Amino acid sequence: MKFKISNMATPEALIEFTGIPLKHPELYKKSYMITGKEETIVPIITQENKQEISFAIWGLLPENYDEDWLEFQNLVDTLTIKSDELKNNEFINKIKNINRCLILVTGFFTTYLKNGKTHQYFISAKENHPFYLAGYYNKLDDGFLTFTLLLTPQNEIIKKYQNLTKYMPTILDSEDDKNLWLSDEITINQIEEFIPNSSCLPLNITQVKDSLEYS
Repeated sequence: MKFKISNMATPEALIEFTGIPLKHPELYKKSYMITGKEETIVPIITQENKQEISFAIWGLLPENYDEDWLEFQNLVDTLTIKSDELKNNEFINKIKNINRCLILVTGFFTTYLKNGKTHQYFISAKENHPFYLAGYYNKLDDGFLTFTLLLTPQNEIIKKYQNLTKYMPTILDSEDDKNLWLSDEITINQIEEFIPNSSCLPLNITQVKDSLEYS
């Protein structure tokens, strides 16, 4: 799950959903399965620029890093961060310009182990509409953005389709949640209260073998 998200929305659908333009529309490519195991550019909305959809590399990098993305990810997994590790995450705490962001997706994937076999599920919003996941991002010295997904304890729905981890992406499905997450005024204590995954977003859940029509 932690390494796979999806975005099958058209550029027009993203613009309609967010109400803001794409900063570099030529960079956007929709994809049914976006894997964090490869260097990938994903649309996000940043705390610094709420007026445009920006693009960022999935997997945080240090500000002054000038080697290959894959080399760093092989040393330190920065694709995700668990909510209960925020305060004590040494890498996050060392990044000077870390800020919050909204990650635009149309779904993510879970895995369930049963009778010695793994079964993968695709979790999406109804009618494959875009929605937001919470994340953190930073800006590199060369101006590129990199981000990490924030994971929170899985809810009762996701538990039925995932048993190899107890965490899931943090879904933000209300205007209040979105604005609070990007607010410059929010404190770490408010974040901890806000973090429990209480999303009411109606979800569509299908096995991946039944979802290949989106590929």
